[in-house]
Amino acid sequence: MNAIALKAEKRLRIPFWGLAGAAAAFMIFLWPLLYLFREAFMNPDGGFTLANFTQVLTDPGFGKVILNSVFINSCATLLTTAFGVCFAYIMAYTDLPFKKIIHTLLLLPLVIPSYIVTLAWMQMFLKSSIFYKLTHFELYSYGGIILMFAVCQYPMVYLLCLSHFRKIPRELEQAADISGCGWWKRFWKVSLPITKGTLANAMLLVFLSCLDNFGIVAFIGIPANIQVLSTDIYKTIISVTDSSFAVSAVKAIILSIVAVAIILLSRKMAENAQVAGCEKEDMSPRLFLGNWKYLLLAAVGLFILIVNIIPFLTLAGSAMTKAKGVAFSPATASFANFDKVLHNSKCLNGLKNSVLLAGGTALICGGIGVSVSYFAERRHSAIARKVQSMVTFPYSIPGIILGLSLILTYARSFHGVTIYGTIWILLLAYVIRFTSVILRSSNTAFAQLDGSMEEAASACGAGNRAKWQRVILPLTSGPIASGLGMVIISSLMELTTSSLLWSGGSETVGVVIFNFTSAGMSNLASAYSSLILLCLLVAAGGIKLLSMGVRRGKSRAAAG
Repeated sequence: MNAIALKAEKRLRIPFWGLAGAAAAFMIFLWPLLYLFREAFMNPDGGFTLANFTQVLTDPGFGKVILNSVFINSCATLLTTAFGVCFAYIMAYTDLPFKKIIHTLLLLPLVIPSYIVTLAWMQMFLKSSIFYKLTHFELYSYGGIILMFAVCQYPMVYLLCLSHFRKIPRELEQAADISGCGWWKRFWKVSLPITKGTLANAMLLVFLSCLDNFGIVAFIGIPANIQVLSTDIYKTIISVTDSSFAVSAVKAIILSIVAVAIILLSRKMAENAQVAGCEKEDMSPRLFLGNWKYLLLAAVGLFILIVNIIPFLTLAGSAMTKAKGVAFSPATASFANFDKVLHNSKCLNGLKNSVLLAGGTALICGGIGVSVSYFAERRHSAIARKVQSMVTFPYSIPGIILGLSLILTYARSFHGVTIYGTIWILLLAYVIRFTSVILRSSNTAFAQLDGSMEEAASACGAGNRAKWQRVILPLTSGPIASGLGMVIISSLMELTTSSLLWSGGSETVGVVIFNFTSAGMSNLASAYSSLILLCLLVAAGGIKLLSMGVRRGKSRAAAG
C-alpha cells in the first residue's frame, strides 16, 4: 500500500473514531438529562401529559420555595460580595503586614467542605455556647443560611476581585488623586467602576453556587423548615409517591433553566471583564496607612479568628465532649467519640470510598479532558469542539438535578445488570460533573503550548507516544496537574449528588457526616469531621513538601 493510500485510510479512520467518541459523550453526559426532561412530561401510565407542570406551578408551597431561594441567594450574594471586595481591596492596595499568611487564612473556606464549615458553626452557636449567649443569634434561620453562604463563598469573590484590582493601571488612580479625590472617592469613582464586569461575573457565580449548594440548606434549612429549590427537590424525590419522580423532574427543569441562564450571563460578563492597559498584576501597595495598618491588621485578624479558626476549634471541642450540648472542659473531655468513629464500619467505608472515587474520577476525567482538549485546541477538530460542549454542559447543572437524572436513567436494569445502588453510579456521576474542570485546565495548557515544539519532535522522528512523554506532557503538566487537584478536592467534598445516589456500602465522607447530623449525633459528626480535616491538613502538607522538592530538583538541574 503506497503513502497516498495510507494517508487516505487515516483520513477515513479519524472521523469514525471522532463520531464514535461524540456518540459516547452524548450517551454519558447528555442522555441522562434528556431522560429527565422526558420524565417531566410522562404520567404514571407512560403517556404524555402536562399535568405535572400544572401541579407544580399551581402549588402555593412551590411559590414559597421560589421566593425563599431568590431571597436567600440574593442576600447571600450581596453579603458575600461585600466580604470579598473588602478583603480584595485591602490585600491589593494597602501595606498591610503579613499578607501571605492572611491570604492563606482567608482561603480556608475554599478548601474545606461547606457542610463541615456549617457543622462547625452549628457547634459554635449551640444554645449553651458563649457565642449564643453573647449574641442570641439563631443560626437555624434565614439569617443563618445567608451568613453561612457568605462565609463559604466569599473567597471566590475575593480571588476574582484581588486579581482585577492589581491590574488597574496606576495612572488612572493618579489622575483621580490630582483631581482631588480621596481614597474613598477614588474607590467609588475609579476602582469599583473598572471592576464592575468582574464583580458582576463573581456575583452571578456566587448566586449559582448558592443555588447548587445542598449541604448548608440541608444542615440548617431543613431543621428550621426553610425550603429552597435543592432541598425541595430532594424531599420530593425521597417522598416515594406515584408522581414523585415526575414532579421532581419538573422542579429540576425549572432549576436548570435558572442555572443555565446564569451561566450564559456569567460567560458574557467574563468576556467584558477586561482591564485595558495592564496584563500583569501590580503587587506593590498603593495605599500607605502608617500606624493605622496595625489597627486594620487587628480587625482583619479578628475576622479570621471568628470566622475561620474558632468554629473549627469548637468543632474539635464538640468532638471531645460526651454528649450534645455539654460544654467542653477538662472534666468533660473524652476521646470516646473518636474511638467510636475509628471503629465504625460506615465511617471507615465512607473514607475509603471517597478516596477511591476521587482517584478514579481524576484518572478518568484526566484521560477524557486531556484527549478532548488536545484534539480541539491543537488539531482544531470540529467534532472535538462539539464533544467539549457536551462535556461542559452538565457542569452548569446543579448536582441535585444530575443525581435525579441518573436515578431515572439507570434505575432500570439492562439485561439483568444495573449500576444503580452501587459505587459505580457515584463514579459515573463524579465523572459527568467534574470532567469540565480538567477540560478547562487542559484548554489553558494547550493554548499556551508552542506548536513548533511538537513539530520539532516530529521532525526528529518522534512518534506520538514519544511526543507525549517528552514534549507535550512536560510542557503542559502544570495546568493539568492543577486541574486534577481540583477534581480530587471536588470529589472528596461532594455531597449534593451523593446524597441521592448512595446506598449501603457506597456511602461517602459527606454522606456519613450528613447522616450523623440528621440523626442528631452531632458529636460523632464532629469527631469524624475533625479526623477528615486532619487528613486534609496532612495531605496538603505532603503536597506542599512534594512541590518544594520538585522546585529544588529543577533548580539544581538548571544550575548543573
